[in-house]
Amino acid sequence: NISADKIKSVQVLENHQSVKSLRGVAFSEQAALNLVLKDDAKAVWTGTADIGLGWGDDFLYDCRLMGMRFNKKYQTLMMYKNNNIGKQLDNEVLDLAALLKGRTGSESGFLSMMSVAAPDLADNRYTFNNSHLVAGNWLWKTGKDSELRVQGNGFIDKTDMQDYSSSTYLTLADMPVIVEEQNVSNTRSEWKGEANYQYNGSKSFIKNNLKGYIDFNKSVGTMMYNGQRTDMMVKPHKRSITEDFQMSHTTAKGNIYNIDSYWTYSYLPGQLLTIGGMTERLNLGFFSTQNEIQYKLKVGRHYLNNELGMNYDYQSIGVAMDEEAEKTNVYQLFRTYWTPSMSFLFGKHRIGIKSKISYVRQSYRESRSNHLWIDPSVGWNCKATVVSEFSANVGYANAPLMGRSIYDTPIFTSYRTQKVNRGKTDATHSLHATAAYKYTNPVSGLFFNIRPSYNRMSGNILYESAMNGNIYTMTATDKEYAMQTIGVSGRVSKSFGWAKTLIGLGASHNITDYSMLVSGIVNDARMNTTSVSFNYSLRPARFLSVEGKSNVNIYKQKNLTAPELSSDPTTDWEHFLKLYVFPAKGWMLSVKNELFHTNDKSISINHFLDLAIAYKAKRWEFSVTANNLIGTSEFERRTLGNTIESYSITRLRPREVLAKWSMDL
Repeated sequence: NISADKIKSVQVLENHQSVKSLRGVAFSEQAALNLVLKDDAKAVWTGTADIGLGWGDDFLYDCRLMGMRFNKKYQTLMMYKNNNIGKQLDNEVLDLAALLKGRTGSESGFLSMMSVAAPDLADNRYTFNNSHLVAGNWLWKTGKDSELRVQGNGFIDKTDMQDYSSSTYLTLADMPVIVEEQNVSNTRSEWKGEANYQYNGSKSFIKNNLKGYIDFNKSVGTMMYNGQRTDMMVKPHKRSITEDFQMSHTTAKGNIYNIDSYWTYSYLPGQLLTIGGMTERLNLGFFSTQNEIQYKLKVGRHYLNNELGMNYDYQSIGVAMDEEAEKTNVYQLFRTYWTPSMSFLFGKHRIGIKSKISYVRQSYRESRSNHLWIDPSVGWNCKATVVSEFSANVGYANAPLMGRSIYDTPIFTSYRTQKVNRGKTDATHSLHATAAYKYTNPVSGLFFNIRPSYNRMSGNILYESAMNGNIYTMTATDKEYAMQTIGVSGRVSKSFGWAKTLIGLGASHNITDYSMLVSGIVNDARMNTTSVSFNYSLRPARFLSVEGKSNVNIYKQKNLTAPELSSDPTTDWEHFLKLYVFPAKGWMLSVKNELFHTNDKSISINHFLDLAIAYKAKRWEFSVTANNLIGTSEFERRTLGNTIESYSITRLRPREVLAKWSMDL
């Protein structure tokens, strides 16, 4: 949001420890950017304004108004944006809690807004929106080492969606196919507010973040289900308030004491119109608090740590159909724990050993369970040379099932999907191991990393699937299974002096073994996923810049018990090519190509071509953009999952032209 003309320099800070009292005491792998403004951009109001107008099937707009003021003790940023060209605005404002490494309290319920099967395209290819975003951020320096931040934003949007899909259910013996064609409008009205106080002294650190959220979201539309018309409606409302308090102190000897206290309450009243014409009403109340005391003692170059904590969760879940009485059940979780850990420095080696010892009590109606868990983990890091680094981590963890995974009253999670859980408290158990090697040589321009991994999770519940009329029902059984994933990923890139060339090659391969229940029989299955990507960029002449990327994704699912129920493998290709031409000072012409194809010959090839021309003066810029010149109106895709194979057709935006005027204020 800040014009490059206002920036004096950009500083890149590696291994940046933002807490002053922990510098030289606690290692950080985070990087940070420090922007140094020019003098004429300080203590004055500056801003930008964009006005974009155009035409496709209808009138188009894309506008922005931004105001900013920076000085030593106060800064403010205020912004208003709107568009109906498919640009997403809801992710343009980052929560202060996330920005300042706090907890965001993102509790979700059973219901969600309706959506299309998202294709591997940019959002502005298939999103038909009318979006408005208003946001403000204010910062006051309340002292030498203290500051207060306040932020608020509101998002209003109406998005229309049309798509066609057919789903094949791999967990049903006859593998039925469900055909759906929906025409839906999503209306979103979401409002957030945050206040963050922070004291960052040389010995002590205090941070408190208070956040509130409320929305009035709604989806309405119609669905053709196997040729049968049905109305659709869902209201997944949410209101929440969250507070996150953190305090730490570092003594003269390098010992560290921490206190963390976090709580959040979310109220999620929801409504859903089911395929049978009945309205499901949900009332969910979720309260959670997490409290911890930690002290870290320095012994030479080594550290001995101890954490004492107490967590409590209360989840009230109420459901009713039409005017019937609401059935409410309560889930509670109490967890107290002690986590002793040690970290050692031996030359270039850093070793961390941790073991979380927990007492956990769960309750749901008559179901009660008590656990004594030990979750150990070991981490190792070695900075072998200035340019190469090794690391590894192995650990075991126990995770209790929360109320949403236990609640056993039948609940519709979509207009035709119903889920029934066991009604018993339980937990999952996972073993994970990762290793990594990273080579970073900016002088030679060579970068390389490779990361093998292993994960095994047991205690997963097997669900019995059935088609009861038009309703797809998933019912939890007493059977469980273990899911195991073995994978490796890596990337190598090299830059060259000639033409400022950069090339990169990345790849990953994962093998997941799991189980599914088919007609009451446990079937073992395997999913293989392979991805390869190649990217390049170069500037062979002053007037020409080239950027390109190609991806291939291969999915192969096999039912090891009943091979005849396996799915055909799918291979998806994506190619991107961007050309930027600078014919004269201030002028730029861009040509963007996207090509998508698959091994399924019944699915057409999709090619998109966008053109843009822009002229930039010192304080203003004018551009004309033409999107989707080829005029592709639909995007076909086949998706392979663990239990469902889907084929979908997504409606795309038409050929559009937009003229935009941008100016510094």
